[in-house]
Amino acid sequence: MNGPGQCNERAAALEAIDEDQRKRLVAFGRVLSGGTEFRDDDLFHEAVLRWMKSPIPVESPAKTAKYLFNAMNSIRSNYFRHDSVVQKYEGERAFRGDDEDGEPLDGASDPAASTDGTTFVQQVYDECDDEEIRDLLTAQADNATPEEIKREFGWNDTKYSTVLRRKRRLVIRLMREGKLL
Repeated sequence: MNGPGQCNERAAALEAIDEDQRKRLVAFGRVLSGGTEFRDDDLFHEAVLRWMKSPIPVESPAKTAKYLFNAMNSIRSNYFRHDSVVQKYEGERAFRGDDEDGEPLDGASDPAASTDGTTFVQQVYDECDDEEIRDLLTAQADNATPEEIKREFGWNDTKYSTVLRRKRRLVIRLMREGKLL
């Protein structure tokens, strides 16, 4: 981390940037923030924080401004790279809207239900170490209705939907890992 002397030197370098260049930096940050979660001057302020923590020596106001331009580009690029990696491995996240009831996952199709083979259900059962999910799998394999399952195991609606959700997440994870055929 930079010492107090270096922070003062970096702050002075920021102050040395002329007003036109500062306006261009802020405007550039606003343009780059489009399509991201950054608002107004957030991107510019993030770049300034990077500058304050940077080990790069202070040379001139022009070099400081160039560093800030590059930092804003880098922050924006990292934002989209992170977003694409998350989407690749976790899929599109469905968020519950203010006017919606329940979780989006509750409305998703059950991945285990789309595969008709008993082999698939057996693979899930073998990979699972959660007794409640195993009970649910066994009952569903016997074609029990949700009401029959709740009655048999003494579950209320919340408990049933929780176990069902855990099962869906397990199946999705196992499919991603390639453990299910």
